[in-house]
Amino acid sequence: MNRSSRNRSSGAALSKLAASSLRRRRGIVAAVVLAQLAAMGASLAQPTFNALIVDNGVIAGDVGYIQRMGGWMLAVAVGGLIASLAAIAFGAALSAGTAADLRAKVYGRVAEYSTATYQELGTATMLTRTSLDTAVVGQAVFLTTSVAVSAPLITIGAVVLSLRESVRLAPVIVVAAVVLGIGVGVFVSFVTPLAARLQRAVDAVNRVVREQLSGTRIIRTFRREQQASDRFDAANADLTALARRVGAIQLLLLPGVLLVSNAATVATSLFGARLIESGDLTIGGLTAFTGYLIQIVAGITLFIALAGVLPRARASATRLAEVIDRPSGLARGGRGVVIGPLAVNLRSVTVRYPDAGRSALDEVTLSAPPAMVTAIIGSTSSGKSTLLSLIPRLLDPTSGSVEVGGLPVQQWALPQLRAAVAHVGQGQSMIAGTVAQNLRLGAADADDGELWWALQTAQIGDTVAERGGLDAEVKQAGANFSGGQRQRLAIARALVRRPRVLCLDASISAMDRSTADAVLRAIRTELPHAAVLLADQQVEHVRAADQIAVLDAGRVVDVGGHDELVDRCAVYREFADAQAPVIAP
Repeated sequence: MNRSSRNRSSGAALSKLAASSLRRRRGIVAAVVLAQLAAMGASLAQPTFNALIVDNGVIAGDVGYIQRMGGWMLAVAVGGLIASLAAIAFGAALSAGTAADLRAKVYGRVAEYSTATYQELGTATMLTRTSLDTAVVGQAVFLTTSVAVSAPLITIGAVVLSLRESVRLAPVIVVAAVVLGIGVGVFVSFVTPLAARLQRAVDAVNRVVREQLSGTRIIRTFRREQQASDRFDAANADLTALARRVGAIQLLLLPGVLLVSNAATVATSLFGARLIESGDLTIGGLTAFTGYLIQIVAGITLFIALAGVLPRARASATRLAEVIDRPSGLARGGRGVVIGPLAVNLRSVTVRYPDAGRSALDEVTLSAPPAMVTAIIGSTSSGKSTLLSLIPRLLDPTSGSVEVGGLPVQQWALPQLRAAVAHVGQGQSMIAGTVAQNLRLGAADADDGELWWALQTAQIGDTVAERGGLDAEVKQAGANFSGGQRQRLAIARALVRRPRVLCLDASISAMDRSTADAVLRAIRTELPHAAVLLADQQVEHVRAADQIAVLDAGRVVDVGGHDELVDRCAVYREFADAQAPVIAP
């Protein structure tokens, strides 16, 4: 795609995103336009007042006329000031509302993404797009609603009124406008591609910082502080270089505008003096013409201010449109709902991520009956997490069928499916707040009794009671709880909704064996009809399951009980032998 095509595409994206928000705020848009019209009208009246005061008051020596016209001039100026303040206030409200709408759209759209689709973008760029990109588009809306009215009005109005004073000075205006217009065009052509690179550089810095903050322990353990610092320095240097380059180009505009403005003023004074000498122009007329010339330059300068933001806004709009318009990766859900205990069945399921060298899952067939614990064990990258993500439709299979309660998951109404299937991932994500606020993410209407039931079932009730109960503080990411405690809080959050299918993805890996066994026993007691699927790498955590599925390179190589698999499955026996020192006989 060539540069002009990219510019048209990014411009269309910006127009589409802005228009959808502006349509909802027609009243504010109208208020901005009216306020700008009033402010610009007051501004255009000032040079005429100056001309009248000079010609009819100063030269004639009429002090009373000067006072009267000065009073009118002051009143108009105050009215223009009030109108300008109102335009700024309405424009700011419009800008903030547009940014809020875009944040909501991006957030809502990302919530519909499959796991694979989200991973294609990544957390680092999503943080930038949700915060910085939406703010840049909001800023562009503010400037556009101001410039779209004020700049043409003040420029055209000043041109018309200046020609009323002297047509013979028109070439000065034409030359100044052409030179400034060319300058703006050249500026936009240079800055637009740099703005897109600048946004990507911000993504890169965010990604490096996020990875290094989350991996601080690993970096320190392996003494890789210098390598981490070098990686950040490289990303930071790239961002700094781009920012300086864009800033330098933007800064060149101001002296360029001042040069053209001053040259035009000098030319006006030279030619105007001759016209005054010949009697074709009055001193007041020259004063007014000079004032209108300054306003013409100011009007074009408003376009330059927009040109400074518009390239970044177009790049940001394109990035936001990529999120909003990107397919979710999940087919639209049906309306089916199944009552009663639910069995989970995978039939010849294959999952292949984009650009992956091999399938994450390859022709997997597996049944997980209700009232049973089905464990899935395998090495890293064997497909355990992918398998469990299929059940609540965090992603859809490339081929094959996933059934819950005998109904393909695509035919379930998605809210009902996710109400019936609880998924506890490896991250154990906790929000800053209280224990109760975290648990009610699972069921917003759960009462205190249900919360305590979930905590006791997850074997974390006593710990929470010691810390002050349901109002106990949970710091960001659960930093004031240990890894095993965070896992049990995450399990309790899933249990609050009393799921009929419970997927535990390495969710007991940080617990000792006795605690993990206690949690699983309590779940089986309190949810006797639920189908529980447990993915783990540790044999000690899965050996008591009703059935164990062994995954190897995305394939189910065997299914059975612990003793059976030790006897007949080489892959499982390797796990058992490797972990033998920590497995009780």
